[in-house]
Amino acid sequence: MKILWIDLNSSYAHSSLALPALHAQVAKNNSIKWEIVSATINENIGMIVDEIYRHHPDIIAATAWLFNHEQLLHITARLKALLPNSCFVLGGPEFLGDNEDFLRKNPFVNCVFRGEGEEVFPQWLACWNRPEKWDDIPGLCYMNPQKQYIDNGIARVLDFARLVPPEKSCFFNWSKPFIQLETTRGCFNTCAFCVSGGEKPVRTLSIESIRERLLIIRSHGIKNVRVLDRTFNYNPHRAKELLQLFLEFYPDICFHLEMHPALLSEELKSELEKLPEGLLHLEAGIQSLREPVLQKSRRMGSLKDSLQGLRFLCSLPNMETHADLIAGLPLYRLSEIFEDVRTLAGYNAGEIQLESLKLLPGTEMKRRAEELG
Repeated sequence: MKILWIDLNSSYAHSSLALPALHAQVAKNNSIKWEIVSATINENIGMIVDEIYRHHPDIIAATAWLFNHEQLLHITARLKALLPNSCFVLGGPEFLGDNEDFLRKNPFVNCVFRGEGEEVFPQWLACWNRPEKWDDIPGLCYMNPQKQYIDNGIARVLDFARLVPPEKSCFFNWSKPFIQLETTRGCFNTCAFCVSGGEKPVRTLSIESIRERLLIIRSHGIKNVRVLDRTFNYNPHRAKELLQLFLEFYPDICFHLEMHPALLSEELKSELEKLPEGLLHLEAGIQSLREPVLQKSRRMGSLKDSLQGLRFLCSLPNMETHADLIAGLPLYRLSEIFEDVRTLAGYNAGEIQLESLKLLPGTEMKRRAEELG
């Protein structure tokens, strides 16, 4: 069996974890031959299709997300015409919502996965060419031979700590200026605009397992690690343990992580003040300085506590803190956004990141978009 992975990213600075995360779970299966074609969304689609076609794979797989899904569909539609006997399977954040309409509009896609794939993708590989067996695979959505939509819910990794780390896959990309390290999965918060807003419970890796992975990362000469922990300080005790762990890798590695400024305990503040310069790069999720906007967005933590926490973080001379705002949230007016940018500028944040709201599949805000205006 030959699998070809379409590694389609927005730029060569970014690299998806999807392929190495999935491959690591089945790397020892010698009956599977893996191949990869990497490209960016700005490259010529015809040339990408031509390169993939020359491999003649049995399975063509890819992960779809906000910035690549349009180009990915152009590529896969052309490939299906050239390779009608290949099986096309997609996954990723674009399929966290209802997938029936997508599958009816794009019949060249055989099936899509909703949710976390590391445990269920190997199950599907065992019966990929026998669709009658697909109804037992969690998270799989597809059209059966009678053109009925089959939806197997959402896949959740049951034992996050037992997954083989993506760094152990031969497809892990060590050539990028930074790498991503997922230390937890799920989020305690309930933000209506975020795909992690409904991910419960929060699953964590042990400090020792994270240390082992960081040793591998350092051995490859990586200088910047982006910690994929949706709210690093949701558990102050664990956050303190992680900061102590990060110190072991100073000055070799700088860690980029996201903190909720409303949840800063006095103990954690004390730890942050003692850290050496250059160890951390912080991102503080503010989103809005308007209480009604935050309430409508279902974001936990009071605005008063958030501003106090942000002022503290921005005052630290040993690290830079970026503050986030999201334009387009319900009840958030343009004049208020301008005022909030001015307010944050007075806090001396290293950078103010003003992003526009993306209505992402599977989020409460996507489901309630019409209601919320």
